[in-house]
Amino acid sequence: MMTAQIPTHVPVLLQEVLDNLMLPPAARVLDLTLGLGGHAEALLTRADAEARYLGVDRDPEARTLAAQRLGGDPRLSILACAYEDLWNDLDFLAWRAAKAPEGFDAILADLGVSTLQLRTPERGFSFRDAGPLDMRMDPEHGLSARTWIAEQTDESLADAIYQYGEERASRPIARAILRALREGRLDTTQDLARAIYTVIPREPAKRKGHSDPATRTFQAIRIAVNGELDRLAASLEAAVAVLRPGGRLAVISFHSLEDRIVKQTLRRLAGIYDGPGRTAPTELPKVLKLIHAGGIAPSEAEAATNPPSRSARLRVAERLL
Repeated sequence: MMTAQIPTHVPVLLQEVLDNLMLPPAARVLDLTLGLGGHAEALLTRADAEARYLGVDRDPEARTLAAQRLGGDPRLSILACAYEDLWNDLDFLAWRAAKAPEGFDAILADLGVSTLQLRTPERGFSFRDAGPLDMRMDPEHGLSARTWIAEQTDESLADAIYQYGEERASRPIARAILRALREGRLDTTQDLARAIYTVIPREPAKRKGHSDPATRTFQAIRIAVNGELDRLAASLEAAVAVLRPGGRLAVISFHSLEDRIVKQTLRRLAGIYDGPGRTAPTELPKVLKLIHAGGIAPSEAEAATNPPSRSARLRVAERLL
């Protein structure tokens, strides 16, 4: 396993999370995406000695570094699991029965790829440095990006790039990627980026101030490889179900696809109908109250000093009695 000193990491929307997840005495906190433990460290600083904090992450390197960062805090437990699989996980069920039988006071989910994953070329998430075409959040399980691509047709790959990357040039990009694969030119992240640039050249986009043309396709393949959106709505519903009355769920998303699912799920659980027509065909259950209905964006100061925060949005909801 790749281990080293703990990378510099600035948690996104940290003050906003602290302001919205008020912890009562002996709080029970569930962190669905522990990452490097930045949010956990701040929340534990505010929690009392009787608090218990369960941090969940599928990434073994992140779990190791978070444990180092948090210095063996006896209030913290770390569980190896993807949050989508958590709700029926036997270790989670045992922990909850022993330490949080009445539910959680606060649940946090910081979605998407982590700074650690992006900054480690060997993980294959970024095209800025050459790395293997991997992109798995859990490198010990599942298909690598290269293997996943090799299983796609022109049509299925184009559909994934369009659906998860909202890339209009998805069809020619898919053909270019699979052509590179057939010709033995698709082994690294930079190989993938070069295939994309044959369709959308990089330099003209940079001169116009646009984002790198590879960004949307990398996002799409990463989401597909990790199944990031497959069970997000169901996981949010499961999280709400284990909140105590008055407990709060805070979710940070980083792109419109994630945020749309989070927004629509929380609104539906708050009894708000967003479908066709003026009224819902059946009465919606109202189990949540939305806090900051439009969500919270980072301040100008945070966006300037912490670039990964620029696209972030925090949505918060409170469990009703």
